[in-house]
Amino acid sequence: MDMKTYIETEGRDEARRLAFRAGTSYVYLTQIASGFRKPSGRLVLLLEHHSNGKLTRHELRPDLYPEA
Repeated sequence: MDMKTYIETEGRDEARRLAFRAGTSYVYLTQIASGFRKPSGRLVLLLEHHSNGKLTRHELRPDLYPEA
């Protein structure tokens, strides 16, 4: 799932909680969702972990994490 779909599906409140758990801001997540920013490799792994796999490293950064 990409970030835009995650925010639409899970809602803003859950996206805010995810941002907090991953050590970033909700605004930054919306910038990722809009394509304005790319998350770092470290943040991608945190987002994957704290979303319980709903967000995947491959979908967020296929340039860093191609499908195996």
